[in-house]
Amino acid sequence: MKRNRAIMTVASAMYEAFIKPEESELDKEEMIQARVAESSGIGSFNETDFIMFNGIEKVRPFADMLRNVDEELEDSIYGEPDFDIELHWKGGVMAQHQHWLGQEQQPSYLMDVAHPHLIYRVSADMTNQLIEVLGVDE
Repeated sequence: MKRNRAIMTVASAMYEAFIKPEESELDKEEMIQARVAESSGIGSFNETDFIMFNGIEKVRPFADMLRNVDEELEDSIYGEPDFDIELHWKGGVMAQHQHWLGQEQQPSYLMDVAHPHLIYRVSADMTNQLIEVLGVDE
């Protein structure tokens, strides 16, 4: 009897791991919302006039952006940011970023507001996706 129960437990675990439709990486991260606003400049954050993106498919480009940023660049960037991006996860975790959107086929840059001395490079492919998602005309 114990052996049968063990076999059922293993079979159930295998089903969960291999047969059951996979949870997306985004589900595991539990990002639930992205708010994007035209930036009001370095040092301030536009928290009022924003577009909200809710649900897995809508927030995926923002999660992909964070997952795919290049190593930290300890540089400064010139000019004002284009967008203020506020990201929310389950459990009340929130992060604010300022984003310098590049041109199509060019990288863009991201700065975590809590760590303004660190600027991250966003790949040209990700920049292209963000241009599309944000509906930015060149």
